[in-house]
Amino acid sequence: MASTSQPPKKTNKRKSAAADLATDVQVVVEEASSSAGPAFVNFPSVRPAKSTPFTMYSREAASSSALTKQYTMIAGETEDVEFSSHNRDQRLDAEGSDCQYLPAIYDPSTQTLHVHPSAPLYLLSHSVKRLKTAGLSQAPVADQRALYKAKRNDLGEAFGTRKAKVQIRAEERNKVDVGAMEGVRGHLMESIGEMAVDEGPEKPSEVIPTPNITTSDVTAVYPRDSIIPASEWTAIDVSHLLEAKDDKARVGLLPFRRSLWLQDKCRVIAHLKDKSLRRTQMRFLYYLSCLLAFHDFAPRLSKTPSSELSAKFPGVPRQLIDGLITRFSETAGKKHTVTEKTRTKLLAWICLLYLLLDGYAVEIGKVAKDLKMEPAKVTTIYRSLGCSVNLATPAEREKQGLSMAEASAARKAILVAPVTFPKTKKRGPVKR
Repeated sequence: MASTSQPPKKTNKRKSAAADLATDVQVVVEEASSSAGPAFVNFPSVRPAKSTPFTMYSREAASSSALTKQYTMIAGETEDVEFSSHNRDQRLDAEGSDCQYLPAIYDPSTQTLHVHPSAPLYLLSHSVKRLKTAGLSQAPVADQRALYKAKRNDLGEAFGTRKAKVQIRAEERNKVDVGAMEGVRGHLMESIGEMAVDEGPEKPSEVIPTPNITTSDVTAVYPRDSIIPASEWTAIDVSHLLEAKDDKARVGLLPFRRSLWLQDKCRVIAHLKDKSLRRTQMRFLYYLSCLLAFHDFAPRLSKTPSSELSAKFPGVPRQLIDGLITRFSETAGKKHTVTEKTRTKLLAWICLLYLLLDGYAVEIGKVAKDLKMEPAKVTTIYRSLGCSVNLATPAEREKQGLSMAEASAARKAILVAPVTFPKTKKRGPVKR
């Protein structure tokens, strides 16, 4: 078999033209120039069109130093973007100062390479004109908050839970349009008259019996009719109390019998020599016993039908029961409830009767113990009734041989005529 010979492969390697010219090219380094010339610029992000003009600025226009050693700046702009940078070769210790870019131009006719050593380097940063304008006309903080809240509500309506959506709708319903009141603000201000400042004496509280503030007689400050209406006073019969065989039987006839103060006072009144005073004092004592029984029954009043009230207060005339419910409870339909306000009113009546039966000077500690209350609360009630509650002076404590704690426990509420009431403390608006 005849062997076939293959022709050798041809190599198409490109020959370097520079290799032929390397021995013939002459390199010429131009002198450093202090005026504007070629420059290297780099656009890291946004690149403008080639037709965008740029201007070079120098801080020292008359300087004879090389352009790369001067503090220069180059700037240009398009319709939407501004470009600017300063000379990075000005400081030798700056970033990139360990190398330098040099432009060179080759002239083939003379086979000469011209190197220009005064070409500074600029890294161009850009800024958007529209954003700079938006920064100057930034919306007020209130508008920003409103916009944030509106966007948050939109997200809540789209992705929130049912509870969050209900809360968003409730806030929208309760929003007050302040701008709608701008036009009528002046008319409203004109219609509001000046408040007259009353520098007179403080008026009595509405939860105490009506006092006589002009009298100088202590016994007439709180008339009997302001404490017990005349119709209820006549309904109180204390004959069975006065005719009881002993003190134990007499206390057993009272509507409320768990008060030690009431038991002691009942024994004292029963042995008074003046029959008229004894009957009057016993009537006040009986009414105080009714008030204490009503105060003890108050938590169960709303659950008790009206037809069963007489059985809850055995021996008490129906007229007295109706009067207690009318004055010291609030009615809602067929139910009667002792509210916080009516309970305060009831305690004011009770404390006043303690004061009256004790000669208008009563020990606060004994009353607080009998009512199972804090002495400070009882003190507040007596001050609202116009009583003075003062601690014994050091001389009085020394004379009586009392310590500070004993004197504090033995403080008395004393009614003084003409009666004066404590001024109500007026607080300022709550700080938010």
